[in-house]
Formats: sequence, C-alpha cells, structure tokens
Amino acid sequence: MVHKSWNLPTQRNQESSCRLWGSARLTYTLCAFIANALHMGMRNMLGLIILRMVQAQPKDALQAPSLANITLSPICGSTGSIGQTHSLDVVQSGDLQWTRSQALAFPGIFYYGYVVALPLAGRLTDRFGGKQLFINSLTLQAVAYLLLPSLAYYSYAAAVTALVFAGIFAGCGTPTLYQLFVTWAHPTERTSMLSFAYSGLIVGSISIYPLANYLSEFGWRVPFYVIGSVSLLYGISCNWLIYNSLDQHPRLSQAEREYLLECAQTPQHLRIPWRSLLTSVPVYAFVLTHVFHNYTFLIFSLLMPRFMSEAMQFNMKEIGFLSSAPFLGSLLSKFICVFTCSYLERRLFAERSYPRRVLYAICTSATMILITLIILADCEHRKFVLFIFVILGATTDLGFSGGYWPTLLYFAPSFAGMISGLANSIAHISGFLSSHVVDKLVKTGNKSEWNSVLLTLILFNALAIIVFGFFSSSSLQPWDPRSQKSTVEAKPPNYTKETTN
Repeated sequence: MVHKSWNLPTQRNQESSCRLWGSARLTYTLCAFIANALHMGMRNMLGLIILRMVQAQPKDALQAPSLANITLSPICGSTGSIGQTHSLDVVQSGDLQWTRSQALAFPGIFYYGYVVALPLAGRLTDRFGGKQLFINSLTLQAVAYLLLPSLAYYSYAAAVTALVFAGIFAGCGTPTLYQLFVTWAHPTERTSMLSFAYSGLIVGSISIYPLANYLSEFGWRVPFYVIGSVSLLYGISCNWLIYNSLDQHPRLSQAEREYLLECAQTPQHLRIPWRSLLTSVPVYAFVLTHVFHNYTFLIFSLLMPRFMSEAMQFNMKEIGFLSSAPFLGSLLSKFICVFTCSYLERRLFAERSYPRRVLYAICTSATMILITLIILADCEHRKFVLFIFVILGATTDLGFSGGYWPTLLYFAPSFAGMISGLANSIAHISGFLSSHVVDKLVKTGNKSEWNSVLLTLILFNALAIIVFGFFSSSSLQPWDPRSQKSTVEAKPPNYTKETTN
C-alpha cells in the first residue's frame, strides 16, 4: 500500500526568510483561522441554544411546576435553602418537547459523525491533497445547520440525523487544515502559524456564546440560519484562496516559492510502514495525550452554559457572555505561542523533546490545581470562579499549543494527516460520552453533583501528564521517509564509501 506524502526538510539552522505580509502562506493561515472560528462556532453554540430549544417538562424541570417558581433542589449544593428562583425558569423557554436526557445528549451527538469521518479524512488528505475537503467540509456542514431547525420540529430523530451528518462534514475538515500547513508554513514558522490558525477555535468559542444568545432572542432557529449562511458563503469563497501545492497557486511569488521549496515538495508515493507506525511509542503517546487532554476542552465547549446555569446560578443573559471565560484565557495562550514559539523552536523545541514535556507538565498541573479550586468554591464565589476559568483556559491551551500538539509535525511529518485524523477521532469520542457522564452524575443540577464531573477532569489531566511526560518525542522517527533523506543530506559532498584492499 502506498501513501502520498508531503515531506519536511532537514531541520537545520536556517537564516533564509521571506516577507510574511501579503504572502500565500499568510493567506492560508488566515483562511484556516476563519474556518476554525466558524467550525467551532457551529459546534459550541449547541450547548447554549439547547437551553433555548427545549420546553421545560414537569418531570424533567429542576423547579416545581407550581406557584412562584419555587426550587425543589438546594441552591449550589446539598445544604442550601429552598425557596429561591432557579435560573432554568428563564432558560428553558423553547417549544421542543424533549426530555432532559435528550437535551443533555443532543450537543454531543455531533461527535458521533465527527469521530467516524476523521480517520478517513486524514487518509484522503494525505493521498489527494486538502483543498476540496477543506471547502466541502465547511459548506456541507453549513447546509446541515440550515436544515436542522425544520428537522427538529419534525422529530428528535430527524434532528439527530442532521447533526450526525454535520459532524461527519466537520470531521472531514480537521486533518485537511492541519496537513496543509506542511505545505504552506516554513518549519521555523509552523508552531506560530498553527497557534494563530487554531486561535480561530478560541475566537469562535468566545464570540459564539454572546452572538448566539443575542440571535436566539429572535427565536432559537435564527442562530442556525445566520451562522449557517455565513459559513456557506465563506466556504465557497475559499475556492479562490486555497491550493494544494506550490505549483497550483496562481499568485505565489518566486521568492516565497524558493523559501517554501524545502518544506513543500511535490507529493511522492511512499509505502506506509504499518508495523513501525503501529508499534511506535511516540505515536501512541501523541494519540493518548490528545484523548486525555481533549476531554477537558470538550466539557468546557459542550457543557459550560449548563454548568453556569445549574451550578453557579447565572441567568441566561449572563450565561451568554460568561460561558466564554475559559476561552478568553485560551486566546491569551495563543498570543503567547504566536510571539514566542518560533524563537524557541530555532533553539530548543525543534531539536529536543524535554522542553515540551516540562512545559506540558507545568501547564497541566496548574490546570488540575485550578479545577480543585472550582470544586471547593460555591455560587457565592461566582466572580472568583470566573477568574479561575480564565486562567484555566490559558493553562489548558498552552499545554496543547506549545506542548504536545506540534510534536507530530516533527516526529512523523510524512503521515501527519493520517495520525492527526486518528488522534482526533479517538479523542472526540469523549464528545458524546461526556454528555452521558453528566446525565448519569448530574440529576438535579446542584453544585455537589457537578463537582463529580470536575473530578473526572482532574483524573484525565493526570493521565495526560504521565503519558506525554514519559513517552513523547519531538525527534524525527527512523521509519519516517524524511529520516532516510536527512541521513543522505547529512553526508559531506566528498563522502565515499571505504573499501578494503
């Protein structure tokens, strides 16, 4: 079996540079940024809009269906006083007669399709290039979102089907975006450009909560129509902005072409070293770290609005803004990576694994401490909890952007699309599992029940430290085809094989 691959150049100290402003690689980075923002906006708005979609049912509501909106469960914990108004009497104002279990599960259903598409998309990206998958991923997901409100009125099963297909279409775009950076970013710029492009995920997460909350004031269907239409138009426009290779780009300057030739070569047919790949410790370390780390991110993305409503007793208008708190910290982390990682890579990160391990251990340990503080807090400390969420977002994302995620472009660049697709597929299984975990652990919505969910975050972060700290690597692996080429290039020009007389 053969595999089409884009190889990395030999990692050596290079003084060459090319102006970034107005360049094709900047254009692609900006396109990736916007695409990430739109993908994440469509994905994360489900956790908020579901609170507007579902009509409160007496058997599911956390409040009594009686006079004065009296709460049946204690506020914030198991010992609070009864008789205060619960925020869900404002939140659940929709017209869909779904149960609480269905409402909890619905946002996570997106990931059923997402995890199915990722491995296949990674393989197709490596083999055929990423432009068409990049574009169609966004446009088809937008079409699914435009149809979803009408299908939701028809039946819950129809809405689930539309969301599964939206997840499939979204999954086709993730490995594509990642793999194209092998072509459109110089090795010394990769972490900075990846960090900037993936900051679109954070910007999309920050902006979608207040935007979707505002749009839903005109009806819960409006956010689906507005965000879906914008995504559809943008996806179509990318036909004239993104290209698979240097030769296909009609506006690439000669200076930038020469600058990128080392790292964006003509695709070559290479045999996949399945035995070496499937027995590689760095591959398993990368995949498992992403599995454990991504669980925290998905909990924030899918369930933050409900946590703010039930555990911290915020009203709907507050939830629309304050659910973005972790992502504000993540955006700060992206800025740190963009402006510092290129400098560090030229000196440390591209050559060593140790600094990345230390950075990830520090960031993830800080995340665990911050989650513990949230567990100890109560709704009387809401401002303190919000501040902690901001810092937590920064530590979590810094471990991702500056720690483990860029390592794949160094230890196995020829198979980056396939491995990243596999890692994302397995890691996003927790996207639909997390909703079921919350459904089992959180029955009444009080703070003590939500603390059980937070404890699972601490467990998964501890596992991530162990796996990445002991088993990861940033060194080019000997089974990667680029390693053999690097060995040949490292030989001096006058190298001759010694013979015996």
